[in-house]
Amino acid sequence: MARKFRLNGAIWRARRLWIAATCVVLLASLLVWLAYGSGAFAVTSIDVRGATFTKVDTVKKAAAVETGSSLVAVDANEVATRVAEVRTVSEVSVSRNWPHTVVIEITERTPKLAVPKDDKFVLVDKSGVAFRTVSKVPANVVRAKLEAPGPKDPATTTVLTVLSALTPELRQQLEWVEAEAATRITLALKDSRTVFWGDGTESDRKAEVVTALLARSGEHFDVSAPDVPTVS
Repeated sequence: MARKFRLNGAIWRARRLWIAATCVVLLASLLVWLAYGSGAFAVTSIDVRGATFTKVDTVKKAAAVETGSSLVAVDANEVATRVAEVRTVSEVSVSRNWPHTVVIEITERTPKLAVPKDDKFVLVDKSGVAFRTVSKVPANVVRAKLEAPGPKDPATTTVLTVLSALTPELRQQLEWVEAEAATRITLALKDSRTVFWGDGTESDRKAEVVTALLARSGEHFDVSAPDVPTVS
């Protein structure tokens, strides 16, 4: 009789384990269905934030998130990678706003140079990326004469290096920059004077020398060799 009781107890424990496992499977299936198949977490909107001159539709198209798809299945990293390909976008973050919204927050590129092209200007950011064409130079953006602005263009990167080294006094006097080549940078000042900078080496030193020379008379300063500058 004791053996029969032990057998019945073992059968009952096995049944309880089977029932518990079945419940777990059913619950997991229900959760999967809720997340992916029921529409309870379906994407119904894409919220683009931080866009001022970037077109919202351009960001949404690059994101390639389909409405009606599961918000759970959205890969935020992949979406961010795609949106980062938009030329005007510098940084991007993607998150979920449960239960139905994908949030895309972008930081747009900030112009540092305005390169004349026809009757407009191509804006270039700190990385040398040409990202937008405008009809008027924005405030605090330097006009720069460049043949082929871009992050791989030596003249572009050299001009950006030079600008980052300018003293506040020299920056205030700056009218525009011309780069015939990466080794032939010229600054034009607001009082019609010019500064031949040469290449981008020793730019901090060159900026100090030019700033000190601004008090002297002369129309042209040559600081390509900053230890022996010339004034004419």
